[in-house]
Amino acid sequence: MSTADLARIPEVSPMATLQDYAKARRESWIGHSMRGFEVLTHDQGWEIMSSKEFDIGGGFGVVLDAVGLTSGRYREEWNKQIVCTEGELRTRMRQPYMRLLKPQQVAKLQGSVREMIHGILDEIKDPTDVDFMAEIAWRLPTQLYCDLISAPREMAPWIGRVTEAINPPLLMMDRDRLGESEAAYWEGLDFIEKHIDEKRKHLGDDFTSELIRCELEGLISHDEVKTVAMSLLIASMDNTLHQLGLTFGTLLEDRSRWEQTLARPTAAPQAAEETYRLCPRFGVIARHASVDIPVNGFTIPAGNWVWISTRSGGRDETKFEDPDTFKLGRPASRALMFGSNHYSCLGATLARLEITETIKIIGERFPNIHLKGDWAKREGPLVTEVEHLRVSLV
Repeated sequence: MSTADLARIPEVSPMATLQDYAKARRESWIGHSMRGFEVLTHDQGWEIMSSKEFDIGGGFGVVLDAVGLTSGRYREEWNKQIVCTEGELRTRMRQPYMRLLKPQQVAKLQGSVREMIHGILDEIKDPTDVDFMAEIAWRLPTQLYCDLISAPREMAPWIGRVTEAINPPLLMMDRDRLGESEAAYWEGLDFIEKHIDEKRKHLGDDFTSELIRCELEGLISHDEVKTVAMSLLIASMDNTLHQLGLTFGTLLEDRSRWEQTLARPTAAPQAAEETYRLCPRFGVIARHASVDIPVNGFTIPAGNWVWISTRSGGRDETKFEDPDTFKLGRPASRALMFGSNHYSCLGATLARLEITETIKIIGERFPNIHLKGDWAKREGPLVTEVEHLRVSLV
């Protein structure tokens, strides 16, 4: 398929339903929308994400532009963030993450994560009626963030409020909440700057101390220390907590899925991966073509955006047998929503640990967990949020 065949590929809305995606996949592995090209199949999506020919074209900046955040001090701050950078600067800013969040280091956090989950469950007042998002999903990543930077866990509710106000309005492209997002950003940055100044007096074994050591070694600049610290505040919580909700909503909406998981306690990681496939937090991963790039018989013209649909790729009939069915023991595949190569999600290993351990521990302590009524999620053109998820643990 050449670029001249553009008229032959299907039109796909950024808000396509699963049925829309299935219909489009029958016509082509690639579609077209108002925002660029839409990749519909798993393997072509992975190929593009893994290719060094594609860049991110300013990355998250395309979202900031779309939501109307095009100039001013707040946009200038975002332009410094790793999600908006390319090249040597991006590589340099990834170094602290790669030191502290590599698999070997994350594995050392397993005991702490399990202790947190048990503590959170112990504090639930009425196990017959639990707001899963407020009482479980929100609490785990915010407490873990406090541990990562050596801040008191008592700060977790404040951390949760700030991070909830910064990122979601942008990811859901909610222009009416831009003021709330900006105010929370400055509030978070003020805390980060004070925290870094205090940490300089007594370095420890935590993320902030590692950032300062990277500065002392000349790997990042003084200003980049607070920029990278701010990126951890922004990105380490709301994505994980919503995926926690999406994972448990997916497991519990069909009791057979939870029963499969209980029957094979060691398969908790597989169960989690199946939920990422069926109901991912990130619905798309964006890449940009700075030059003409051929992919699978089609040429992506220079200057175009490519949106890899994780919602469609996860249901790709050519990749997954009976793709709409939750099934443990599938051949290993790679979750598209965490990206690949030098643009991969640096917190993926940590997020997987949090979600997998929550599945394990709730399965051990509360095997009879079940939904109380329907659960509700809201899909945007970029991400999916859990609006309501109420459960009984007993």
